[in-house]
Amino acid sequence: MIRAFVIEDEPLAGQHMAALLDDTWQVEVIGNATDGVEGLRLCAELRPEAVFLDINVPSTEGVSLATQLTMLAHPPRLVFTADNAEHAAGAFRLEAVDYLLKPLDPSQVADAVDRLLTYLRPFQYVSAKLTGGVLTPGSMGFTDTINELLPVSGVDRDEIRLLSRREVVAVLRRCRRTWIHTVLEEFATYYPLGELMLWLGGDPFIQVGRHAVVNLRAAQHIIRCGNRLYHVKLHDRLGSEITTSRSGAARLTAALKTWR
Repeated sequence: MIRAFVIEDEPLAGQHMAALLDDTWQVEVIGNATDGVEGLRLCAELRPEAVFLDINVPSTEGVSLATQLTMLAHPPRLVFTADNAEHAAGAFRLEAVDYLLKPLDPSQVADAVDRLLTYLRPFQYVSAKLTGGVLTPGSMGFTDTINELLPVSGVDRDEIRLLSRREVVAVLRRCRRTWIHTVLEEFATYYPLGELMLWLGGDPFIQVGRHAVVNLRAAQHIIRCGNRLYHVKLHDRLGSEITTSRSGAARLTAALKTWR
């Protein structure tokens, strides 16, 4: 996980950035600030590996603040955010990893995190490439997804299991881990949810919540609860029960109309 700090002039913008970073499953946001002075102080104290910095942050001009950040005892890698490209040249003179234009798009942020990984975790990034039709932890791309096997750690963490797509009952996020459930076991991983969804390949897998993907073939029952929501119970060892989000319920409704 990349330890990151967010400096955004608006609290809501900072929360949005933190949520987008959280969704990559590769970043832990360890702090945030809405002005440059406080941001510099906290970065010196917390020593983040990366800072996502609003170019128009109050108290000090963004490029000037970035220069100060590069002079810390433990300088972080920088990713700028801005409403336009006016300051891009100055940002890249400071060897910024990326320059993101607002409104931020999840794919933009995910690409920036991938670039950060090439700087901060170069050996892990290279070793994470696909080899021999088997996915390796933290892989950044997928091909021929249905035939690939997914490596996961066993309970004793010394044994590596290779899961096939059809074994997966659900993928759930808990405690900053991606939990993969089969009928008999659960595996804690660091795979990003988006990458696992690519590997799963769609039908019969449905994302029913922000942090929940289920295999419809493994559903014990699906019950409507409340206004446009569903409650899904799964055929796994724990008898996992998931309440959909509204968007997840809409996807589930559409899938159930066509699914066999």
